[in-house]
Amino acid sequence: MDPPEFSDLPRAYRIGLRLRELGADDDLIGDCLGMDPAGVSTLIEIGRRKLASEQRLTQPTQIGHSDSDPDPDDPDPGSPPPTTAA
Repeated sequence: MDPPEFSDLPRAYRIGLRLRELGADDDLIGDCLGMDPAGVSTLIEIGRRKLASEQRLTQPTQIGHSDSDPDPDDPDPGSPPPTTAA
């Protein structure tokens, strides 16, 4: 099943990506889309990037403090924590 963002892509990208997923080569995809097979690899790459971008835009944003967030009380963020003498 396709991600919901897939239907947001322009038709040529959807068809090209689907055919590639099914194992079609550049010649077949070019024939199906009525384009020069030399441009198919570019079309597929752009389609993949558009799909990835759509997926990033539709993912919910997490709000809150994570372990990777800087400590607001750290006077020197990015430096190693101070060591204590024994």
